[in-house]
Amino acid sequence: MQSKISRGIRRPGVCAPQVSSITVAVALLFPVGASAAEYTASNLAELQAAVAAANADGDANAIIRLTGSFTLNTTLTGVPTPTKPITLDTDGFVLTKDVPLGTFGTSATGPWTFNGTYVATAGTNANTALALSAGGLAIFNGVATGGDSTAAGAAAGVAISVFPNTDLINNGSIKGGNATVAGANGAAGVNLSVGATLVNSATGLIVGGDGMGGSVGNGVAFTNTVNGSLVNQGTIRGGTDLSGTTPGGAGVRLTVGTATIQNSGLIEGGTGNAAIISGSSAGTFTVTNSGTLRAGTGYANAVEFATGTGSLTLELQAGSNIVGNVVSHSGATNDTFRLGGDTNSVFDVSAIGDTAQYRYFDNFTKTGASTWALIGTGTVAAPWTVDQGTLQIGNGGTSGSLAGNVVVNTGATLAFNRSDAYTYGGIVSGAGGLAQNGTGTTVLTAASTYTGPTTINLGTLAIDGSITSPVTVNAAGTLSGAGTIFGDVTNTGTVTPGGGSGVLTVAGNYIGNGGLVRVNTVFGGDTSATGRLVVTGDTSGTSQIRAVNVGGSGAATVDGIKVIDVQGASNGAFTLAGDYTFQGQQAVVAGAYAYRLYKNGVSTPADGDWYLRSTLADTTVGGSAASSATAPLLSPTVPLYEAYSSVLQRFNELGTLQQRVGNRSWSPNAAVQAEQDAGKPIIGRGAWARVEGSNTHIDPSTSTTSASYNVRMWKFEGGVDAPVIENASGTLVVGPTFHYGVANSNVSSMFGNGAIDASGYGFGGTATWYGNNGSYVDARATVTWYDTDIRSSTLSAKLTNGNRGSGVATSVEAGHQLALGGNWSITPQAQLAWSQVRFDAFTDQYGANVSRDNGNSLVSRLGVSLDHETKWMAANGKTRRSHVYGITNLYYDFLHGTSARVADISVVSKEQALWAGLGVGASMNWDDDHYTVYGELLARTSLQNFGDSNAIGAKLGVRVKW
Repeated sequence: MQSKISRGIRRPGVCAPQVSSITVAVALLFPVGASAAEYTASNLAELQAAVAAANADGDANAIIRLTGSFTLNTTLTGVPTPTKPITLDTDGFVLTKDVPLGTFGTSATGPWTFNGTYVATAGTNANTALALSAGGLAIFNGVATGGDSTAAGAAAGVAISVFPNTDLINNGSIKGGNATVAGANGAAGVNLSVGATLVNSATGLIVGGDGMGGSVGNGVAFTNTVNGSLVNQGTIRGGTDLSGTTPGGAGVRLTVGTATIQNSGLIEGGTGNAAIISGSSAGTFTVTNSGTLRAGTGYANAVEFATGTGSLTLELQAGSNIVGNVVSHSGATNDTFRLGGDTNSVFDVSAIGDTAQYRYFDNFTKTGASTWALIGTGTVAAPWTVDQGTLQIGNGGTSGSLAGNVVVNTGATLAFNRSDAYTYGGIVSGAGGLAQNGTGTTVLTAASTYTGPTTINLGTLAIDGSITSPVTVNAAGTLSGAGTIFGDVTNTGTVTPGGGSGVLTVAGNYIGNGGLVRVNTVFGGDTSATGRLVVTGDTSGTSQIRAVNVGGSGAATVDGIKVIDVQGASNGAFTLAGDYTFQGQQAVVAGAYAYRLYKNGVSTPADGDWYLRSTLADTTVGGSAASSATAPLLSPTVPLYEAYSSVLQRFNELGTLQQRVGNRSWSPNAAVQAEQDAGKPIIGRGAWARVEGSNTHIDPSTSTTSASYNVRMWKFEGGVDAPVIENASGTLVVGPTFHYGVANSNVSSMFGNGAIDASGYGFGGTATWYGNNGSYVDARATVTWYDTDIRSSTLSAKLTNGNRGSGVATSVEAGHQLALGGNWSITPQAQLAWSQVRFDAFTDQYGANVSRDNGNSLVSRLGVSLDHETKWMAANGKTRRSHVYGITNLYYDFLHGTSARVADISVVSKEQALWAGLGVGASMNWDDDHYTVYGELLARTSLQNFGDSNAIGAKLGVRVKW
């Protein structure tokens, strides 16, 4: 008989704390630590009595312990339904059920908790280990096994059956009855009926019974269920066919009705079966997965629904892992694929399609606060609806796409996050927003009607269709496209109309917040092709404009190139982000011209539009809008190109005979000179070498750019010569020469400054007739190859590097020495030198084609030197000589200077034609004229505007005769 053992404290740990809201409710209603009475039972009668006694006592909880194993072989009639939490603990014994009927009743205030071992007897119509009813709650912490089937075609027993509106929390191990003979059937681990709920906790295990050639048990079976519910955090698995001839059981099997499954654990099909399967064509089912759904070994489908008119909603949440296909109703039109939850995740959208992993879905939605990033390639044209959170196309890589339209509802966002260019042709509608989050470019081509905010956080969003949304361009974002925005644009980042070269229309207001407007422009005249921002509303705030040259070589303008068209109130302030500053304004270089930004046109002085003009002055300031065109604003590069040939001419020019080889004709009046040597030149085979350096400032009489420049040059020159003709009249001396040097020039102009650095090397030849009567005629020619770098300091840019050039020069000089008496003489002389330089045409980084127009010069020199010579015998008996002289020269250039073509203009630099120069020099011979050292200092100046152009230089040489 039943006896009451004691009153004590209810043992904790009945229900795992992670088990759904039902567990939480149990913990709140029936807290651990409440007073509990303990009872014992060894048969059905004692069990019935113990429940009745427990209901009647005043304790909050009760525990009934078995004192021995026994079998329930009659219907459980008379077992009261608990009115308080009661735990039935087999306490190491086994409770066996041997009747087909009979349930343990449950109530809202009296849940059952089952600990221990519960089994059912085998047979041709095997029994259920536990049956739960009455609409309350049961908590199972033990081991339950349904009765085995012992005959072919006979059914085994379900381990636990949950009757209508009853809830079961399983923390233990449940297994359906097995088949024990060939042809027998296995049974489900748990059967759920109308309104029943099963929570399988993280420690719970539910397995279908094994078959032997007959049917195999499912892990959980919904039987004609309406509003049934399964929450799985543990493991549910279909049974196995032990004969290997028929498929195993499903992890979960659904039938007619409505059912909801939430899985964060593992649901797995038996061999050859699905994790979740529906045999009904009319059911309405919702499956939410954040765990693993796995098809059984050898089966393709993890979730499988019958063809028909039923409805399936599959929701994936972060952590979802589905191994196998998900096949919804192929004949239905309302199956929904949903991405949800509050934790961000990634989904490969290429897995959706009639032959892909997720098949026959009709509707696609996004719910929950999470961001779901789609990768892969979407091929299904059905629309997506974003109800909550963010649906993001791409996850920072080069994949992720959709083929259909998207509805974005209030508070939700459609985002794009790819690193490459992606074109989306679908229509975006709804009251939600859109965001560009990737580093790549997203192109929207449709006429979208969504009204929520558009935010460009990173990368580029190109509107080639239209949108009806206010747009915010953040610092790292770019708005582009050639479409229309029916909304305001706030720019903190970059706006690039048409990708730089088209027209972007803002059918609203433009608010500059320190952002940039970037346009691609074929820089030329007023009608040049350009990107343009059209604002039909008002402009305000501040913005920069960066105009990028895309093939233009520049041209003179009148109104200029319109880049901002403002049709409302033009209150925004735009400044040019140029290449340099000219007269306090930023300017951008294009070919031979520079452009600045101006508000209002010349012919339309109040239009409020913004123009790029290549004029030297603003014709809309302080004058009539119809003022005549002013001089063009030339690029800072142009003065450098103008001076280029002139700088090479400085290197290319030829000196005098005296400067080259020193004095060889000696006066007959020189002291102790032998009578027979008087007036004869000192010849002989020999070699000579000299260095020279000079610093020249040129202020040209004509300069297109009003440029002046300095040239610092040094040159080394050497040669050998020897007499080839000697007779009574004189001697002809010839020889080859070679030279190397550098010329460095600084160029200054109102348009800009810079430097030209040239190096040159070459060779030449000389032929000199020395008459025995003191006259001479010298002819020489040289050819030089140049390598030149040109830098603009104004632009902080190298314009050309290693540009190749060449030069040729010839000179004829004649003179005659006239004795004055004593050691003095004068030498009148004349020289005519022609020089030509050229360089390879090139195109600089600003699109200017640069070539030489003219690089010739023809300079005459008339001079006279006053000479003093001395000769003496050294202590060793060898002859020594000295020659000191002063010289004055007049120079005249007969030609018209040098010129170059820069894009479509010719620029000219012509030095002042008439120059004068003074020089002093000396030669020293010793060792019977075997060695000579000679040098000269000289200065020159232009005579017009005396001193504006000038040069100083020094030359030093040596000669060895043998």
